[in-house]
Amino acid sequence: MPNKERISRKKFIGLGAALGLGSVGASVIAGCGGGGGSAGSGGTTTSTGTAESTAGGGPEVGKGQAIAKESEVTPEAAFPFTDAANGRPGMLVRLESGDLAAYSAVCTHQACTVAYRPEEKKLACPCHGSVFDPARGAAVENGPASSPLPRLDIEVREGEVFLA
Repeated sequence: MPNKERISRKKFIGLGAALGLGSVGASVIAGCGGGGGSAGSGGTTTSTGTAESTAGGGPEVGKGQAIAKESEVTPEAAFPFTDAANGRPGMLVRLESGDLAAYSAVCTHQACTVAYRPEEKKLACPCHGSVFDPARGAAVENGPASSPLPRLDIEVREGEVFLA
């Protein structure tokens, strides 16, 4: 019989731990994204809302292409979308005033994707706890982020919201 090399229990556990940590690390890196640049600036459009429900994960769009139907963004709600021009996530928000505002959904801290918290009417980063106020230009309410989310230009035409 050939001589089989045996690995000690200690080395086996160490190898398993290293592989597990490597998998977790890769998941965190993938979840936080890699790019962090600015996605745009300025622009809010005033409109009135309807009582239709919001469906998450809207269509992929590019500059000048539709993000969502105006009626899909209910009062005090948000509609996620992907900017096909740069592949980055965005968030279309219906503010208490009835205005629509769009922001990059890439956290300015470490590029995780923010989510909308309807009970607070805020955009929040699940990775490190930054909170942004869309009613105040996505200003940072709670860090570690130190700069607001970039605003994206939008316009409403014939009941549809477009990136400008």
